[in-house]
Amino acid sequence: MNNEVLKTKTLLVIAVTLLTMIAEISFGFITKSMALTADGFHMGTHALALFITLLVCLVIARYKDKEDVLNALGGYTSALFLGATSIGIIYESVSRFINPQTISFNEAILVTVVGLIVNLICIFIMSDGHGHHHLHAHQHQPEHHHKENLNFKAAYLHILADALTSVMAILALLCGKYFGWVFFDPLIGLIGGLIILKWSVDLIKSSFNILIGAPCIKKD
Repeated sequence: MNNEVLKTKTLLVIAVTLLTMIAEISFGFITKSMALTADGFHMGTHALALFITLLVCLVIARYKDKEDVLNALGGYTSALFLGATSIGIIYESVSRFINPQTISFNEAILVTVVGLIVNLICIFIMSDGHGHHHLHAHQHQPEHHHKENLNFKAAYLHILADALTSVMAILALLCGKYFGWVFFDPLIGLIGGLIILKWSVDLIKSSFNILIGAPCIKKD
């Protein structure tokens, strides 16, 4: 996928994601569903990751010789924001364990299903291009680690994680509605927060390793 096509696809996914994020967070607060709210914030984090990916693409178009460092820097920056978001979700989930709230299950399930559909659409848009190709190429060319678009790879994998989080949120809400297991809702929110936290830590490590060892940093 060339740079212009990548930018177009990324812009489209960002627009779709932001609209869905606003809907999920709004309905999450209205229905008092932590799982739905966590899924909304999670979608916001991958919108941020995609925005950073887009920004890096725009900068790389002018500074192609700095591509490795810019990709790693974008991934590192995205990971910091994701880590902060995950801590917020974990904190709110724990507070819901301590102070449970009534959930409007029908509305929450409906919006979460919509969120899952949006995630699947985003996967479809982004998978037919650079993310899949680059992941595949990287498996066959491990010696060219610094050539990997780490920022885009992270954003693509984060969309997949979003879809998984949506499925988990739907499961929690269904269990709460039909079995009365209301504790599942903050539990899934907590798990979602931990998934984001692990993802952010892994990305920080991998991008930091590239930043401190990038050849272009060492050059005069």
